[in-house]
Amino acid sequence: MLDIFAVSPTTVLLCVAVLAVLWLLTRRPSGLPPGPLRLPFVGNVLSMGSDPRITFKKLRQQYGDIFSVYMFNKPLIVLNGYSALRDAIVKNADVFSDRPHSFLNDFISKGKGLAATSGELWREQRRFALNTLREFGAGRNIMEDKIHEEISQFLEAFETERGQGFDCTHLVQNAVSNVICSTIFGKRFEYTDPRFITFLKAIDKNFANIGAAGVLNVLPFLRFLPGDLFKFKKMMRNIDTIKSQLVDPMIKEHLQKHDDDNVDDFIHAYIKEMRLRKETQENTTLDLENLTMVITDLFLAGTETTTTTIRWTLAYFLHNPDVQEKCFQEIQENIGQSRRPSMQDKTKLPYVEATIMEVLRRADIGPLSLPHTVPHDVQFRGYTFPKGVLVILMLDSVLQDPDVWGDPDNFRPDRFLDDTGKIVKKEEFIPFSLGRRVCLGESMARMELFLFLTTMIQRFKFVPVDGQMPSLDGIMGLSHSPRSFLIKAIPRV
Repeated sequence: MLDIFAVSPTTVLLCVAVLAVLWLLTRRPSGLPPGPLRLPFVGNVLSMGSDPRITFKKLRQQYGDIFSVYMFNKPLIVLNGYSALRDAIVKNADVFSDRPHSFLNDFISKGKGLAATSGELWREQRRFALNTLREFGAGRNIMEDKIHEEISQFLEAFETERGQGFDCTHLVQNAVSNVICSTIFGKRFEYTDPRFITFLKAIDKNFANIGAAGVLNVLPFLRFLPGDLFKFKKMMRNIDTIKSQLVDPMIKEHLQKHDDDNVDDFIHAYIKEMRLRKETQENTTLDLENLTMVITDLFLAGTETTTTTIRWTLAYFLHNPDVQEKCFQEIQENIGQSRRPSMQDKTKLPYVEATIMEVLRRADIGPLSLPHTVPHDVQFRGYTFPKGVLVILMLDSVLQDPDVWGDPDNFRPDRFLDDTGKIVKKEEFIPFSLGRRVCLGESMARMELFLFLTTMIQRFKFVPVDGQMPSLDGIMGLSHSPRSFLIKAIPRV
């Protein structure tokens, strides 16, 4: 009688081999933080969803403050809660301050600049940039003058709308970008300047395309497929446009006109220091290639976040007209309408400052920050962080933590004021991140936000168009930005 249960040794070996391969493809290395079951080849990609904040919040409830997921075949470790973030990037900053290598970062930056570099090159570039921006901001008040100059042009553009409904996105972006232009290039552009418009469009498109192109960080060979499914070629064309039409010509012009005794913008300051170190034969990373990339980094960091914060503020004003009116009354009582606000007025306007802080907290503009990594295998809170692993800092888990804020889903500026009406600064307020990689332009961004918003509130009342309220459910991309909405700017008499 035929034995239907008889199995050949070859079949058994084949089954064992398949099971072994599946085990290798789905197992987690010893010591890696816990996380969901990874599927062969794709890891946890299929279960990520369009908003990682939602996915990571659920995983945190299941696995704790430190967990890992797999993006295809690469692990990614997620840190949640203020305690874990502080312990990693403040108390253990020596090992948690590096940027990970990735195809896009390495291909675009070529190991230059600020955002994608690590080690001594990053430290020297950051130190110089920070000192220079600080000098412009605090030493001679150059920064405040440049912001005021731009605000004047910005308000004129608002007035031309004559109280009609319009989308202010591009106008705000133009103004904020021009502050960066004034600081770096020593000049601003008219909002209708074709080169300026082309430059801003290229930046916009790259922010929009970065999500699709991110797949290439895991599977870089896909860029060779026919067509441009992952927007890689468009990104490269946009980067070339930014470099060839604005950055390179500006550097060339500065080199031709440079005068060590007339240093009034970032490029001239960089050239002066670069030549000084060359003359003294110091080892330095300050060179023209790094300057080109630093300029690009400063533009990307300084334009998107500040523009987005101003737009979120307007969206929250439409939903909370009482907050807007309270801000105006505070400005009216302490400054009036006959002169423009200045940074010296900041201490007189605690409610305005609290409102800006609440927008930064609630709007969650950079919920994942930029990724970190470790330069070698690291033991942290009982887990092994393997060399080069992507480490994601969930700022969202701190800024929206109910244990810290009580009612984080509510928009309530008063949470930042004490019983006497003075500002309360909580250490968990980290919209610009923390540690050595804290946002380089934080001081500049805070100055811009205060001066732009106080002047806007002083001059205009912002109301919805035909009662249509903007959505408070934003769009997750490289940042968390509000959806497009219309607004009316009614001049205050």
